[in-house]
Amino acid sequence: MTDHKVITDDPEYDAYCTQQLQNPYPFLARLRVADPVHWCEPLHMWIVTRHDDVLAGLKDTKRLISSRRGMYTDPLHPENRAAAEPLVDHLSLWLQNVNPPDHTRMRKLVNMVFTPRMLRELSPRIEQIVDELLDKIVAQEQTDFVQSFCLPLPSRVICEMLGIPRDQQARFRESVNGFVPFSTAAGPALNDAIGSARQGLDDLIAMFDGLITQRLENPEDDLISAMAAAQEDGDRLSRDEMFAMCVFIYVAGHETTASLLVGGTKALLERPDQFDLLKSDIDKWIDPAVEELVRYESPVTRGVRTPIEDIQLRDKTIGKGQTIMFLNMAANRDPEVFGNPDEIDITRKPNKHLGFGHGIHFCLGAPLARLEGQIAFRAIAQRLPSMQRVDEQAPYRPGHGIRFIESMQIRPLG
Repeated sequence: MTDHKVITDDPEYDAYCTQQLQNPYPFLARLRVADPVHWCEPLHMWIVTRHDDVLAGLKDTKRLISSRRGMYTDPLHPENRAAAEPLVDHLSLWLQNVNPPDHTRMRKLVNMVFTPRMLRELSPRIEQIVDELLDKIVAQEQTDFVQSFCLPLPSRVICEMLGIPRDQQARFRESVNGFVPFSTAAGPALNDAIGSARQGLDDLIAMFDGLITQRLENPEDDLISAMAAAQEDGDRLSRDEMFAMCVFIYVAGHETTASLLVGGTKALLERPDQFDLLKSDIDKWIDPAVEELVRYESPVTRGVRTPIEDIQLRDKTIGKGQTIMFLNMAANRDPEVFGNPDEIDITRKPNKHLGFGHGIHFCLGAPLARLEGQIAFRAIAQRLPSMQRVDEQAPYRPGHGIRFIESMQIRPLG
């Protein structure tokens, strides 16, 4: 029997709903026990926290569709809905929010260019960028690791993959900074993010429009050119789909990986025994270490679905059209699946985390995120083996969709 009031009376409930809870895991653990399928009135959605429920929900394509329209529109004040409509329309074309048959068509076309061979060929370039960034870091007494490493690495990688010129990359990043607070939010906070998000999205589309036009006329060896040219059985990406795919790949390709890098580094510094184990045999432990860091501090926190009919989940009836937020981050700390879930264990096996989602919407960029994580944490262990945190607090940016530490001061050489 669940206890809704125990949760709504929890002192951290309001902080979670308003995106102010820096460490949500203790609260989510209480929610998982007291009310694992919870109707959250402030967010106007259901929150699901147990691993088996989250996994089943992400796999269910018969009763649940991938849609965030209700999540973005239901909490808006009536006077804000018209202004937010272009944002919601654009986000509805992101691959994670599209359903078959369009999802099948779009994913097939993107998979034609987002290939294992491309990642293998990219590996030396990622290593080069990592070394360039670390060369600058080791020469400093102190640095903000987020700004000097965790953001620049995936940003440069995804920009080069897409074909964004170096002199435009800072402008792209600035536009993303305006857009992301809306795309990753939920609940009342959406109302405050519309203005900057509209400006950011307009700028991104204008910039990508120019690049797409250039690549259609003069293709280069980059993702935009490949996506523009990709077709199968007469299918191509429409212009709006191209815009959405470019923005989605750009945002997902560096926001989430940057989150993994800073969250994973913070976690290793807080557990020096695990960092020492990684350093003791990097070849053996680097792959499971990356998987464990994805589980422990899931950069992508949620999968959002909408039922096409009334469904029963545990003791709750979820109505047709209501938004369900399946919390990957809570599922990845479920003690029914993971022993000592709030501890890092890079030897954990098996590690059935849901950090990259599951089913047809499994993260398109998971192989790239893993590759960047493996190269980056290997280099950190080798070149910054004695690094230390300087600040006691590492503040998280407000948001429900991506866990992101805004700054983390370190001494590179301890």
